[in-house]
Amino acid sequence: MNEKIILTNKDLHRIVKQIAEQVEGEYYKISPEEYLQLMSLGSYHGKAITKMKRFEGKPLWITGDLNISNTPTDSLGNVGYVDGSLNISSTNVSNITGIKVKGWVSDSNSPRERFREKEELNAKLTIQESLRENDEWALEQGDETGEKAHALFDNLVNNGEIEPLSDEDKEKLTILQRKLQDLEQEYDTLDDDDERVSELQDAIDETDSEIEELMENDVDVYMMYPNPNYTHYGLQQFEVLIPGFKSNEYTVGTEEEMDDAALSYAKNYIDDVGADGFSESFIEDYLDVDAIVNMAEDDYDYQVRDYPDSYFSDSDYELTYEQEQRIEQLESQIADLEQEQSELDTDREDYDELYEDFQNHIDALQEELDDIEVDTEPTEDMIENKVAELVRDVRRDPLDYLKNYGLDIKEYIDEDELAKGLVDSDGWGIMNSYDGQYDSEEVNGITYYIMRVN
Repeated sequence: MNEKIILTNKDLHRIVKQIAEQVEGEYYKISPEEYLQLMSLGSYHGKAITKMKRFEGKPLWITGDLNISNTPTDSLGNVGYVDGSLNISSTNVSNITGIKVKGWVSDSNSPRERFREKEELNAKLTIQESLRENDEWALEQGDETGEKAHALFDNLVNNGEIEPLSDEDKEKLTILQRKLQDLEQEYDTLDDDDERVSELQDAIDETDSEIEELMENDVDVYMMYPNPNYTHYGLQQFEVLIPGFKSNEYTVGTEEEMDDAALSYAKNYIDDVGADGFSESFIEDYLDVDAIVNMAEDDYDYQVRDYPDSYFSDSDYELTYEQEQRIEQLESQIADLEQEQSELDTDREDYDELYEDFQNHIDALQEELDDIEVDTEPTEDMIENKVAELVRDVRRDPLDYLKNYGLDIKEYIDEDELAKGLVDSDGWGIMNSYDGQYDSEEVNGITYYIMRVN
């Protein structure tokens, strides 16, 4: 007995709304998970789900990222839009024409990749052929890009990576091409039962093979393709449109351009990894001394004012000029009074009274003199001089200051100077992740530097 399913009005409304949303408009919306499930049921033949009645003949709208990589899929069927990214890597899909993809498309190791790369190569060859027809990179033209292309081409030849046809081989190729044309014309005039058919076919095949062998080395400077979309830290980047060089990428630049590019790389590297990418012994030569000194000056000014006892001893304090003048005055007065007191006539009737008056006056002056003390509150000059002294020590040895205060040395580096130091230390090779090497070639009196970067 079948189990009854009871739907509430809310459930019914939700289902109707979902169906309406799926079928409304130009597309039928379906989740990536549901699409993949249907594909698996149809042995990953997209056309198998195209005819399903539920889709009403509408193209499918995939509501998120669609990943069908590493499946035997040969077609996406009636998919019209992917609201995300599409991954058809390692599938048998050869064409996604008509499918709009919101995000990126990954098609590595698929027929579609091979077709796409062939189309891209043909487009690049067409561009280069237009340059070749007008010989726009002839050295006498002085074209900068052309000179760089010549530098790269010469470098590949000098390194034995390519071997252009000699004049003799070029003449031989021309002769063979004419021979092939004559053989084909003669072959077209023969009847199928002519006994010379087999002989001519063998001659055609042999000639064609010789031409192909020579064509493999029929290369010139126009096979160096300047990529208009990418540079390598500002250096002009080239692809080589020759079989066997598919993934190779090269840069060519003058000495000035190489310097600028290396500095750009170093700054980007520092931005990416920060000072953590360097040893302390290396970066200590590139401390931002001015920043450290300014920080120390502010810190010491506060410390000296608030905690003077930590920076001044009793010997650092001195009497003021006024105090010294008063002391001198009091000592002179006391000496004069003592002199007069000693000269009193002892026979005078009021001797005792006078002597006591002198003594009282002397005692009062002595008390004032004894009360004069050095002021232990530092003056503004004392504070400024002490701060200046401490800051001079910091400027002489900023690293010691940072260490004494437990500060992170890497937070106080001069990144511009560190970038220059990195280039000075490691040279241009730092921006070449392929092998760290570079070569040079002279073209029209200018030295160009070549790096393979991929």
